Amino acid sequence: MNRRNGAALLLAGTLAVSSLAGCSTRADAETGLRLTGVARLAAASQSAAPVIVAPTSAGVSDDLRQALLGAGDVPGGFTTINVASSHNGKVSIGGGSFPGCPALEPMTTDETVSAAVTYARGAMGPYLTHAVVRFPAGQATEAVQQLRGTVEGCKSFAQQLAGVSVTFTLTATQPPAGLGEETVGLRMTGGTDIGIAVTADIVAIRRGDYVIWLNDTNIGTDSAGIAQTLAPAAAKRCAATLKGC
Repeated sequence: MNRRNGAALLLAGTLAVSSLAGCSTRADAETGLRLTGVARLAAASQSAAPVIVAPTSAGVSDDLRQALLGAGDVPGGFTTINVASSHNGKVSIGGGSFPGCPALEPMTTDETVSAAVTYARGAMGPYLTHAVVRFPAGQATEAVQQLRGTVEGCKSFAQQLAGVSVTFTLTATQPPAGLGEETVGLRMTGGTDIGIAVTADIVAIRRGDYVIWLNDTNIGTDSAGIAQTLAPAAAKRCAATLKGC
């Protein structure tokens, strides 16, 4: 295997799978959560301090997995590589490995509740991650605004991923209208020193105190736009299954 192919597969692995374990004062809340998509979307996040979870209103469940798209909802050829998990507390789904753009990690705090699942179509992708995050009252707006601001604050930045030098360019995209109170669309385009492109599309939708997160990541090809295509179905599923979404 030549360096280009070997580095591409290593980069794919870096982009694809990381694990997270969190802790909570609730006995049943300590879980592992795997996410993929934008580089190391699930970065390890552990704390010895108790996690204060967002208060749950009557009739509102802390298990958000019911709001996630299932295998039958995604295009053909995708397989589940990280089974849907639910988690109380901080989960890194917006970056975590982007020192050139720290603002790409606005999506969770110690007080959020979240769930996520990841699908893939082959080793080089595309990879698709769908997550749902519930914030304490009023905090979802701030998280979405921070994500929107990355287009101006991080137009271009460079870093190392799996030993590969990647230069990212960040641009705004236009998600489908009418999905929620606020919707943000972003495209990350990365050029590498081994001549392989990395492209990731992100869609974040705020509905009340919930944020619906979709991203698809492609290595070596242009983005397939899967996140944009599935955004209406993801918003509809959240509204149908979670009170207040």
